[in-house]
Amino acid sequence: MAYIALYRKYRSQSFSELMGQESVTTTLRNAVASGRFGHAYLFYGARGCGKTSTARLLARALNCENGPTPDPCGVCRICQAIKEGSCMDVVEMDAASETGIDDVREKVIENVQYAPGEARFKVYIIDEVHDLSSKAFDALLKTVEEPPAHVVFILATTEFHKVPITIRSRCQCFAFRRGSLQDLSLAVKKVLEAENHTAEPEAILAIARAAEGSWRDSLSLLEQVMVYSDGHISQQTVQQAIGVVGTPDLMETLDVLASGDLQGVFSLAGKLSAKGVETAQLMSALQGHLRDLALLSAGAKQAADQEMGVERAEILLPQAQQFKSATLLAMMGDLAAAERELRFSNHHRWILERTLARLQAIAQNIQIESAPVRVSEAPTVIIPKPPALDAASRNPAPAPIPAAQQRGVQNRQAEKAAEEEAVSDQDAKSRFQDNDPLGELRRSWKHVVELVRKRSPSGANFLMESEVNKFEGNSVHLLFKDKFACARIQEKGRSMVETVLTEYLHRGQIRIHCSMSPEQTGENVQTADISPVKSIMNFDASASPAEVSIPDTSSESAPTGLLEETLEIFGGAVVKSEKRTRKQK
Repeated sequence: MAYIALYRKYRSQSFSELMGQESVTTTLRNAVASGRFGHAYLFYGARGCGKTSTARLLARALNCENGPTPDPCGVCRICQAIKEGSCMDVVEMDAASETGIDDVREKVIENVQYAPGEARFKVYIIDEVHDLSSKAFDALLKTVEEPPAHVVFILATTEFHKVPITIRSRCQCFAFRRGSLQDLSLAVKKVLEAENHTAEPEAILAIARAAEGSWRDSLSLLEQVMVYSDGHISQQTVQQAIGVVGTPDLMETLDVLASGDLQGVFSLAGKLSAKGVETAQLMSALQGHLRDLALLSAGAKQAADQEMGVERAEILLPQAQQFKSATLLAMMGDLAAAERELRFSNHHRWILERTLARLQAIAQNIQIESAPVRVSEAPTVIIPKPPALDAASRNPAPAPIPAAQQRGVQNRQAEKAAEEEAVSDQDAKSRFQDNDPLGELRRSWKHVVELVRKRSPSGANFLMESEVNKFEGNSVHLLFKDKFACARIQEKGRSMVETVLTEYLHRGQIRIHCSMSPEQTGENVQTADISPVKSIMNFDASASPAEVSIPDTSSESAPTGLLEETLEIFGGAVVKSEKRTRKQK
């Protein structure tokens, strides 16, 4: 008989043997027992956590000759066929290699209409379903939503978010959790006993920790270590076989970091490199070790006992008491940054030494900063002048000013502004007490507009369309060239302008009156006489040509009305004026 891998040989054969997924197995067992099982299921979770095994167990529970039953016998013809993968009514499809719409149509859609050949239900197990194309999902949608009564779909995926919501909403979704350290250790121990091998507790724990929550990975690693060993597995054997960094090396590393001996850091880096420890594996294992210490340092003793075991927690507790939780977290962050740096460099030894030195500084609460660059030592670089620069390039943004210097500049600017305002107020008092306040206000009107601009930029734009017409007592009469600006100041900005003038003139409460300029309203402007044009445009078309005449607009006096404006625009003069009548041809 051919050799069978351990993860296949010791695959769970019943729901009770499936470890770490109690919520899933309980729900499925109750559904089968009550006959209220669904037509479509979606299993999702990390790799090697039992999704495909659970799918096969569900297929056996539904098709067992003694069922449907939550406890399939495993010895009947159907159970044996499903176990061996030879049952024609249990179809397993790998969506990673069969992703197209033609694959889905050929294997699923065209065959679901046929009744099972030998089993009670036809079960379709589609693994890595997230790899199906969008068109394949669309084709599968209607079949998954309303399959025949004899069909059950079981979809499995490691990337739940990539499955369309239209598929997820039509399935019962079950989340599969990673195996805990204790459960994985227990599973490894059972397999060792069944294979007549022995192992140290630390070796079993190292294998379980290297599996990272995957049941399949734990058995694959165990198989590799068993082949390397001579029947007994020690922690050193695990380290040599799969490259796992042992707890003694990790504890020694933390002791060197806590000692503050920089020479010991470089010696330790050389020792670990000589032992063949990969830098990436060391940093990953060191992060896990720091996490365990942080758990103990924070006082979570119960959680630590549950996750790492009582014996390991007792071993790590003295070392955890040497560090604060914040220090351990800072060291973990620095390690994470160093791991990212490893991807882009081949000098792993240098990165390891520098990282350990920084961790030692963090452990000793020493601030590490980059060496500042002196301006005098900076090389002089001659930059050629560009041919042309726009306004933004000619006026670059100023360099940042230190906070203390910036506060001093702000204080001096505020003092200068206060002095200028005081001088301005004093000058205003003396100026507007003279005999010509109207002329002084007209000359300083631009300054008043700028004072208004500080409070309302839009109001200042409207006020620029005005000029001072009268200044009598405490009343200021403004004339506007624009009707809209006049209305805005009169309705919206009147009180603001009055406040600014009151503060500026120092003559008591100032009131303003807004009106339109005579040039804009048409007052006192000579209106052109267009009666001749009217008489020409409104002549009687029925009259005979001899009776039609052009009105005489000439006179001995200077030309007036429309003719005067025409002469003024074109710079002309009247040379001769005579009366004409239209002659009949």
